[in-house]
Amino acid sequence: MAYVSVEVDVDLDDFEDDVLIDELEGRGWFVSEYEPNEQLTEDEITAILERFQMAVPGTTGYNIYEKLRKR
Repeated sequence: MAYVSVEVDVDLDDFEDDVLIDELEGRGWFVSEYEPNEQLTEDEITAILERFQMAVPGTTGYNIYEKLRKR
C-alpha cells in the first residue's frame, strides 16, 4: 500500500479538529493519528545493501545500492 505524507501549515485556532477531519475525509483523504517512523535501522540498511550489491548499473536497484552505500 502506498503511503503519502503531507504537511500543511494551518492556523488551527481557526478550525475545530472534527470539522477539519470531516472536510479532508469528504474530499477523499484518509486522516490518521499514526506517525510512521521512516528511519531505517542499520540492520534494514545492511539487508538492502546485501540484496542490491549485484545490481546492474543504471537500474533502480543499483541506484538504491549506491545511495545507501555512500551514506
